[in-house]
Amino acid sequence: MTQTTQAYQAETLAQSAHDPVWIRDTAALVHYCKQWAELPLIAVDTEFMRVDTFYPLPGLIQVADEHSCYLIDPLSIEDMSAFATLLADVRVLKVLHAASEDLELFRHHYGVVPEPLMDTQVAAAFAGWGFSMGLQRILQYALDITLGKAHTRSDWLQRPLTDEQVLYAALDVAYLPP
Repeated sequence: MTQTTQAYQAETLAQSAHDPVWIRDTAALVHYCKQWAELPLIAVDTEFMRVDTFYPLPGLIQVADEHSCYLIDPLSIEDMSAFATLLADVRVLKVLHAASEDLELFRHHYGVVPEPLMDTQVAAAFAGWGFSMGLQRILQYALDITLGKAHTRSDWLQRPLTDEQVLYAALDVAYLPP
């Protein structure tokens, strides 16, 4: 484990997932994006709907830094350009899992593809752990953590989200850096 990833402790981030920081307006998004731009890496995930649409509709964007999990509500934020700028910032590694649909969403809705990025699913395959491993299997294998999948197909465009959806979404990024 590198010094960079040692700062990202699974226990700390999992605990923060129970009370994530909500980002619901442009000013807060700008504030946190400036903060994240100073870090070596962030974990990123999206929840979206893809029913009766060609492109996924963003419902929620999750970010984890070394201290907390954050939930960005793209339905309530008018200007996502600060986040798009962060995604393109080559100084910050973006860690995602099975990123293809996330990348499609970012490219279509925000005009950017995250760079640089690390896909934990691809990394697991290169490590010989198996091809197309789900996040749950990787976490069980690498960290002996069991993560539920109950809300994978939730309605992420509904508001308010349930407490279970919020926890599920935050945990999706809590364990990515470790």
